Amino acid sequence: MSTRASTLSLSHIEALNLIDLEFAPSKFKRVRSAWKAYRNHLNEKEPEGSDLRAVFYSKRSDLFVDMLYEMAVSLGYDFDKTQIAKDAYATVYHEQLERDANTLRKKLVELLNGEIALPMAVTQFPSDPEVIDAQADYLKLMAEHLRSGKPWPITIVGAEAGKIIPMRPTDPKAAEPPGATG
Repeated sequence: MSTRASTLSLSHIEALNLIDLEFAPSKFKRVRSAWKAYRNHLNEKEPEGSDLRAVFYSKRSDLFVDMLYEMAVSLGYDFDKTQIAKDAYATVYHEQLERDANTLRKKLVELLNGEIALPMAVTQFPSDPEVIDAQADYLKLMAEHLRSGKPWPITIVGAEAGKIIPMRPTDPKAAEPPGATG
């Protein structure tokens, strides 16, 4: 009863798991039957679609109240189902905290599994005048080279540190791959 307004809390889950120990099968058949129905529903997968989810969670709530009612009756308390369902205190802050924690957990898992991307908005680029000037010079040189139609002068850095192998060698020996003998 004390945790009925915070069903995701660890103490609530621990209390549920103690039902089988606290309510002996021979004496509390109705409690154990209600617990079994509620537990089976807890283990069901949430359906797709908002209409189906609303019905699913409404049934879950009803089964929970039924279980608490059976416990109250078996222990001699005079609670009705409305009192069990509605007379619990929970702060808006704690309810929001549970919702936020659940949302954060789900979204973090989706992000880490690559199912969603981290939304980003670039508000400012760092600017270094020297880098910007160098990029502008490079783009001008590339544009001039493309207009002229000349082949690109490319060099590849070989496996040996510091050795540069031209793509279009002018020296026939330079045309041989490193380690080749002629």
